[in-house]
Amino acid sequence: MTTAHTPAANPTTADHDDEAGSGTVLYLGLRRSPLEWRAELDAAAARGLSVHVASDADVSHTGLPGHRLGSFDRGAPLPEQAAQASPGRAPAAVACWGDKYVGLTALLAERFGVRGIGTTAADVVTDKAAQRRAMEPYGLNPPWRAGRTADDLRTIAAELGAAGKPLVFKPAHCSGGRGMALITEDTGLDEVFALTSANYSKTSDFLVEEYVDGSEHSVSGVVSEGTVRILGVTDKSVDGPLSPSWATAVPSALTETEVKDLKRAAEQAVIAVGLGTGGFHVDLRLGSGGPVVLEVGGRLGGDLINSHLIPCAHQDAVRPYEALLALLVDGELPDETPDPARGAAMVLLPTSGRPAAEVAEAALTHPRVVLAEDWPGTDTVVALVVTDDPAGLPAAVADVRESAR
Repeated sequence: MTTAHTPAANPTTADHDDEAGSGTVLYLGLRRSPLEWRAELDAAAARGLSVHVASDADVSHTGLPGHRLGSFDRGAPLPEQAAQASPGRAPAAVACWGDKYVGLTALLAERFGVRGIGTTAADVVTDKAAQRRAMEPYGLNPPWRAGRTADDLRTIAAELGAAGKPLVFKPAHCSGGRGMALITEDTGLDEVFALTSANYSKTSDFLVEEYVDGSEHSVSGVVSEGTVRILGVTDKSVDGPLSPSWATAVPSALTETEVKDLKRAAEQAVIAVGLGTGGFHVDLRLGSGGPVVLEVGGRLGGDLINSHLIPCAHQDAVRPYEALLALLVDGELPDETPDPARGAAMVLLPTSGRPAAEVAEAALTHPRVVLAEDWPGTDTVVALVVTDDPAGLPAAVADVRESAR
């Protein structure tokens, strides 16, 4: 691992003594990259909060003492998971990583009487079909249908596919692109239906929608009982339909009008799904007919957007993790976000069989790369690209990617 120009991380800094009177934030789950989970723990420390982490996976690598760690069984009923994940004392806030923890987060927030998105909204945002139904009045959906059997899939594919456009299959209860598939006239539908095994809910619920060609974006922010604050609009770079993004960049390179359209669509989506109080991300595609919402998440998103890109672009004047905790603990909504002063992007660089440390060292020789290290769980290295002028960011991103080939 090789890094530069990144704050030193010390997870134990977020472990304050209970007797000092500080509150506790309960985090459910953990991002795989230490770049993100360390930043999250540091945000708690900056707010004077203790940290308790509970997960269905091992989180001992956080360096937190044992009494700050908890576990729960995701195979158990939700009430049992809530009992297992609860810390010894009531937290001041409950937050999570990952859509599969959103329902548990909302349930615990209600049980402890602290701010949260609400269990009803959690049910909606963890069900892609329910999201589509909620957003239908706002015109934010492509043509779509939901089903739960192989026969449903055949019927839906024939109906929606009659227009001759590619279709996208999505398990209804998962995230991160798991189980998604492109359906064309040559696609074997039985194999596609088997992808419902990716559902967190252990159901066969799925969604099929018309593929919308266009650029991809993510809108990050917080909401409090109907008041939405957008913290950043991100451009995503992809190589084709359903391919994972290889770069995310703040600010967006779209026109001012296009950015406003994305923000308006994101705000409508957040209101439509009924989020109460908490963080969110809305993924969208901007096509010829305007924005189409791909997904609404009842939590802050990943890809370094909230941990690094937005803070770097705003020279630390906007810090989403801390803004979320200020909202959850004290009810403080951030001010309207100004335009970014700099450009910041996360770029994934393929290792092509080379050691990750070698690729990271090479990336750091680029004048715009301020951080580089291996991206856990992949054969790539993540590089953080920062430019003094936002307008120069797209060229810098392209140059960094080309120099790594």
